[in-house]
Amino acid sequence: MIRRVAGVAAAALVLASCTTGSSTNDAAAQKQSAKDARRAAQAIERAKTRAPGCQYLVAREAKRTIPAPKDLVFLTDAVATPQQCYDKITFTFASTGADLPPGYDVEYQKGPFTEGPKKAPVETLGTAFLLVTFQPAQSVDGRDPGNPKQTYLGNLRLQLRNMHHTCIVRHMEDGDGTVLWLIGLDVKRPFTVDAYNNPPRVDVLITTEGPNDRANCG
Repeated sequence: MIRRVAGVAAAALVLASCTTGSSTNDAAAQKQSAKDARRAAQAIERAKTRAPGCQYLVAREAKRTIPAPKDLVFLTDAVATPQQCYDKITFTFASTGADLPPGYDVEYQKGPFTEGPKKAPVETLGTAFLLVTFQPAQSVDGRDPGNPKQTYLGNLRLQLRNMHHTCIVRHMEDGDGTVLWLIGLDVKRPFTVDAYNNPPRVDVLITTEGPNDRANCG
């Protein structure tokens, strides 16, 4: 009788241990499931805004370039907006042929900067400067010499609000088949460039160390 009672007690202990372990595993699984759901929601939101996760953004200070396509494009719009991981400056174009963005060169250069045949000085703000060159591109459609049409009707100096590092985005006078912009930053930062079609456009992304950084342009 004593041996039988002891056996029943041992079985009860084993059953309790299994039940406790199962509850612990269920709680861990639910916690992991909730974590996965949050990550999936964040990924969907990033996809909606075209904003990659900060940890996946590959940026550097070296020159970024792609070769020019054959078809001329006309600048139609430019806008600067702060995002969580970077300042984004978007340039939009209208193509005269294939639905492709222009070629570009984006690189840090030291001032002073000038524009046009008369080498007029270009205003700057900040301590580091990105020169952006698009080609073949123009801000005026001059295919009809007797009736040239301005395609870019925006500001020469973009309106900036709550930018992380961008102090000025300045449209310079067009070159020979090129559209030129100058981006002044409060400090030299890694950057990257993305290009899209439908419509043709180019994003210059200037990274930030944190979402609460604000440009100190002095």
